[in-house]
Amino acid sequence: MPRYGKSCQKASSEFICTGGITKIIKPEQSTMNSKTLHRLRLLSSQQWKLLSICLAATLVVQVALSAHKWSSDCVYSFGTYKGHIYTTKETVGKPKCWLESKWMRIQQHAVQFPGQSSPISDWLWIDYHDRINVLVEAPSSSSEGRQFLVFEQTKYALEGRTSKAIIGGIIEPDEKPESAANREVEEEMGLKCDEMHFLGRFRTDVNRGMGWVNSFLAAHCLPVTRQFSPDEGDQVGTADVERQDLIKMSIDDIRKAVRQSEFIEVQWSNTVALALLHPELSGLD
Repeated sequence: MPRYGKSCQKASSEFICTGGITKIIKPEQSTMNSKTLHRLRLLSSQQWKLLSICLAATLVVQVALSAHKWSSDCVYSFGTYKGHIYTTKETVGKPKCWLESKWMRIQQHAVQFPGQSSPISDWLWIDYHDRINVLVEAPSSSSEGRQFLVFEQTKYALEGRTSKAIIGGIIEPDEKPESAANREVEEEMGLKCDEMHFLGRFRTDVNRGMGWVNSFLAAHCLPVTRQFSPDEGDQVGTADVERQDLIKMSIDDIRKAVRQSEFIEVQWSNTVALALLHPELSGLD
């Protein structure tokens, strides 16, 4: 790395300072004539001290950068992915990791299915944290009947459109899906629910992975005072940065919104449609 210093050369130590900038070079790349060697021998102790500091600082910076860039076995790393890494009996050898962050890991798999003479060597795969989606029943009110809490919001990938949305979030490492669902409902809506009905576990993309979505229907919920946990600072998932408006919808409004594709993200619409089919709701008119 560049570092300010005096103009000098020294082949045996594999460094050269030119124009006030220090850089590492190989011995065979340097040229040392007798005149230059004589000048090096005449350097004062103070100059040698400055030269040593120059070289030491360069090496420290290079080691620090190397430790940051190559902290994983991925070609590029923006953080450490701690989620599940997927392989099967059809995976040939060790996948090559191209990029990772705390959110995901993009790898190149070699995949060979029965009957194939050779593997498919450029199968790109995305490991992503498993997630939960929850349709949440609003606290009961006899005058309103059973209603449900839904967000109206936009998201980066929705082409500027506003969508109906339900609670979603990442399942943290070593966390159970139902625990994640209860945690997210309390964090986002300040509710605790007596019943958390599991609706199924679904692969996001059958060719590229992107984790699994666990769908839930939360029923018979009551407000609670939320207690902040110090462990939340280590969570992978973070709060939405886009604006969210929380609204109440009746069962009829929910059905209408599903039919009219107002839950634009596929995992939202999947979870809501499954909830409507659940015995807890399917008999409601």
